[in-house]
Amino acid sequence: MNVRRRPFGRTGRDISEIGFGCGGYWGYPVFPERDARAILEAALERGVDLLDTGPNYSNGNAEVRLGRLLAGRWDGLVVGTKVGTRQTARGGVVKDFTPAGMRASLERSLRNLRTDHVPLLQLHSPSLAELTNEETLAALADFRRQGLVSWLGVSSGPREVARALELGVFDCVMLTYNLLSPAPAASTVEQAARAGVAVLAKSPLGQALYSRSFLRVRSMSQLWYLARTLRHGPGPLLRARRFAFLNDVEGWRATDVALRFVLDDPRLSATVIGTTKRSHLVDNLAVSN
Repeated sequence: MNVRRRPFGRTGRDISEIGFGCGGYWGYPVFPERDARAILEAALERGVDLLDTGPNYSNGNAEVRLGRLLAGRWDGLVVGTKVGTRQTARGGVVKDFTPAGMRASLERSLRNLRTDHVPLLQLHSPSLAELTNEETLAALADFRRQGLVSWLGVSSGPREVARALELGVFDCVMLTYNLLSPAPAASTVEQAARAGVAVLAKSPLGQALYSRSFLRVRSMSQLWYLARTLRHGPGPLLRARRFAFLNDVEGWRATDVALRFVLDDPRLSATVIGTTKRSHLVDNLAVSN
């Protein structure tokens, strides 16, 4: 059964209410490409047509992998990438919202993705000053006018997204929204709905920190995600323990409940999930129905 669909804001088209995040451990070369392909194919077979990636995801490899795996099969897909952050020669990430920097980033993304046009282009975590810079906005308008992109968006925190909505130039906004901390996003989601702007929810599963299986590390990918969670200390993991009761909902996995919580908000256009397990993806997509 295919994933359900929702209007993509005021763009005139609809999208799958669950999208696939092409990044994280999925995009690293150490993760077998055959497994990455199997996950992507499972998503496409079930009607997922929203694919989210970025130029610095998976140390710059995610776009390259996605471009190989799609191999020109772009018809009907809403593939989104980002500008404003880039990899350094030493593997770090720096911000660059200059017109020249964004153009170089977009052109590199198009090469990585093996296309001459990307449906959705988002500013990646801009500050308020970067977001409202006239040169930044003019560069985005140029990209659209030149046919390099169809829709423009912003992926950031609630405060920046709220300001982006006031500008009236974006078709889409993306922000973290999950049951671990829904309040900061709630008013922003309502603001976007009133403006007819599409809202994409990222991290809907809250990294599954509340799951009793989270600390049962049985693979390199699980170790990578655990290390990423703990790199700023145990705080997020300890706070998520308050939601351990999700593991006791009869007939549901804890992550299913978390995803259903997000999908039950009709103001959202879609939510984006990522995984390195095909079985997990299939289970997540089934929550749509």
